[in-house]
Amino acid sequence: MKKETTSTTITPTKSNPVFIAENDYFGYIDPSMYKDGFCGNCSFKIFAIYYASAINNIHQFIQLNDHLIQNFPKSKYNIYMIDGSLDKNGDTIYKKVYTISSAKAKKYLKFKN
Repeated sequence: MKKETTSTTITPTKSNPVFIAENDYFGYIDPSMYKDGFCGNCSFKIFAIYYASAINNIHQFIQLNDHLIQNFPKSKYNIYMIDGSLDKNGDTIYKKVYTISSAKAKKYLKFKN
């Protein structure tokens, strides 16, 4: 397995996609692990560069911010893959690859309390 990099900019490709995370209530989740990603006409904050890391990071984010489960009980946490694909307007295509609801997170993840 390749070691994750802390490069300041990353351009995703099909062989090296990147992942971003968002909550459908409050928007993108920025772990500040990486600076920016660029693809087509879009820039974005990169959440992870490996699928397994993205899943692990979102679970850790939810566990460390368990108050969000209480404040937004019907929200969902989503991970999108960006592989450099563009639509006809040159905008990045985001492919949803993982979702966990607050209810499932509360049921399956261990919290500090």
